[in-house]
Amino acid sequence: MSQPTLDQYHLALEMLAYKARISVVAKATGLPPALLRREYVRMHQKSPSCGAMKTTPQFFFKKFSRHKEATLFTFFYSLESEPNMCRKLINAYKRYTAYIKAVWRDEPLIDFSDAWFIAGWHDSGDLRLVRCSNCRSVKLVNKDHNLCCVCHF
Repeated sequence: MSQPTLDQYHLALEMLAYKARISVVAKATGLPPALLRREYVRMHQKSPSCGAMKTTPQFFFKKFSRHKEATLFTFFYSLESEPNMCRKLINAYKRYTAYIKAVWRDEPLIDFSDAWFIAGWHDSGDLRLVRCSNCRSVKLVNKDHNLCCVCHF
């Protein structure tokens, strides 16, 4: 087995450990979905989640708690200097989940697949972090939504 193939499998296993959607892992690694699905079932003793994928960032603007956590994840993602997007995403997601569990003693509202889309939208410029003009906290905005998740202005 060549080194790139081993790296692909290692990356896939790391992503599957975070319960990433099969389509996300297949897109990131180029591995066949059937193989990834079997490995997911072996790891988690249940079938992977299914359903429609997110197409716009509006899904986390609907609730302030999700908006706040998406902002937090994006902040951790923007701190990463790793050139590989998948590695950068995994490192940021580790920081994000560790922070949520340590500070709020709760499970994260943003799952790995949602984080994948948020990172992609951030990289493409559809989402960006800016300072709130009212409270000066960092907020995540897009062209349609500019409400601060801290002070609600």
